[in-house]
Amino acid sequence: MIRRRRERGRRSAAAVAVVAAAFLLSGCTGGDALSVDELREIADAVDPEGGIDCPLPYDFAEAAEAAGVTGDAGPGYATADLAAISGETDGGSDPNGPFARNPGGVVSCVFHIGREDLEVHTVATRRPRALSVLLPVVSKAAGVGPDGLIPFSEAAAAAEAGTPVLVTSGNVAAVRLELDGNGDASLLLTAGDAGHSGLSRGQVEGLARALAGQVPG
Repeated sequence: MIRRRRERGRRSAAAVAVVAAAFLLSGCTGGDALSVDELREIADAVDPEGGIDCPLPYDFAEAAEAAGVTGDAGPGYATADLAAISGETDGGSDPNGPFARNPGGVVSCVFHIGREDLEVHTVATRRPRALSVLLPVVSKAAGVGPDGLIPFSEAAAAAEAGTPVLVTSGNVAAVRLELDGNGDASLLLTAGDAGHSGLSRGQVEGLARALAGQVPG
């Protein structure tokens, strides 16, 4: 769901900053957890031309340190000058889009550690199984088909909030998030592609856990 374009975001950068700042402030002051409406608002404010700075308050360097992963860590691709954020909601024009059956939104951000690119997708929907929106992403990153996706999806849906669930290859992890109000939310972390990553299974799990811990809950 990342739109890989070279242009930097301009039109809605201020809108993203205002919404994200309000979200960060609520978390830092003991406010409510993330809500479906809040994530949809942030996703809608992301400029379709993209950018590199994630509109959600993830401190990726801090998460990498907590997971014991060394190397330069930050937003954007490791070796390419490409847009690294995107947002999508049920407000789009595609009647067959990913949120057609379960309204909500997703914010996708690319980070890097050394020369390794990682994607962090934060998704929230009105009804259960928010992660189902991102199963095509899981399939590509993990290199698995339905036989691998179904048990992963079931385990992720049944897990306690804050507990990472990994695919067999170990390079993709999902964590259910606490929500303010009704709905369902998950964080999906992918490292590498097609089931291969320079990070260990334990490092991917640690990163996912640390990032989920940064979301107000």
